[in-house]
Amino acid sequence: MEPKEPENGADRAAPMPIPRGVEVLVKKAAVDADFKQILLSKRAGSASEIGLTLEPSEVAMVNAVPEAQLEAIIARTTVHPRQRAAFLGSVAAVMIVALGASVAGCGKQPTKGVGPDRPSKDRYERPDRVEPSEGIDPERPTETESE
Repeated sequence: MEPKEPENGADRAAPMPIPRGVEVLVKKAAVDADFKQILLSKRAGSASEIGLTLEPSEVAMVNAVPEAQLEAIIARTTVHPRQRAAFLGSVAAVMIVALGASVAGCGKQPTKGVGPDRPSKDRYERPDRVEPSEGIDPERPTETESE
């Protein structure tokens, strides 16, 4: 008997994020047939065609994927209609902004930065008087320990 796939997808691992440069190349190839051929032939070198600088790890990834697998990845890639115009252009910076806009609109609450954890006022009471500290007392060996 074969294992049954969970219906709600709860046991599936979350997909790993795609490096931004690789995502730009693949999405551009998904909407632009001419660029697809450039990507398949030049691999990481195709980034220069649109003014994109790849990280060394992205270069390694793009160059290592077998051609048939890269074609399959491109074929399965969808580009949101709002991003399509950006990826039909020839400037990578516009494509990266389009990707950032889609991430920014994903509904997650923005962070408020780093701040101290403040206890709620009703849980802790402030003492009337705070005893002054005697400072730091270095540990010194007793006379019996130093012999």
